Amino acid sequence: MTEIRIDNTGNGTDYLYTQSAMWRDYIDCENFDEEVVLTGNRDYNNFTEASWYQRTKEVLDDIDAWGEYPEDLSDETNAKLKELYENCRCTEDIFMATLRILYPKDTFTTGTIRSACQREWQNYIIKGDVDVKLLEAFYFNRVSCVTIITDTESFSDVIADDVLWKASQSGLEEYCRKEYDIPPDEELHIYQADGYIQTFNWKKVC
Repeated sequence: MTEIRIDNTGNGTDYLYTQSAMWRDYIDCENFDEEVVLTGNRDYNNFTEASWYQRTKEVLDDIDAWGEYPEDLSDETNAKLKELYENCRCTEDIFMATLRILYPKDTFTTGTIRSACQREWQNYIIKGDVDVKLLEAFYFNRVSCVTIITDTESFSDVIADDVLWKASQSGLEEYCRKEYDIPPDEELHIYQADGYIQTFNWKKVC
């Protein structure tokens, strides 16, 4: 027999949002800090460590403050940077164009992720291929803790709330059996937290 408990109260995922920001481990990329930049109204929780982001900022700061262009770039590349700068209102307006000039072989995408609250948002720059929906869910803690208990072991997982909702609509039992490799003939009980003021009130849903 297997028992699955789904805690969608937010209490079960607190450990992901400590100073170490363990939630980043659940984003499907090789090196989060090099592939994802997040800036916005959550100044205390920005991620701007990517070398390409810092390099672009330094180049624009040097041009803006001193009129100095990178010595390690070709005259042709610096001419492109100069044209951009001389026709811009502020360096922020040409950041992405500058980034793409400095890193022509890389692919960058930009956009905004949002929480359920309109005032909660972050702009992103992504290098390569990163699941933005997954990034949005984990950044804003729109995830649920799942505990799987079998006759021989117990382990935990984390699932995005959107994925959980879709699974609930299309067949939660089928999703759980496939996701956690539970044979079709094995007895399965699924419980979902139905309250969180002081004590969880577990309600059997499958």
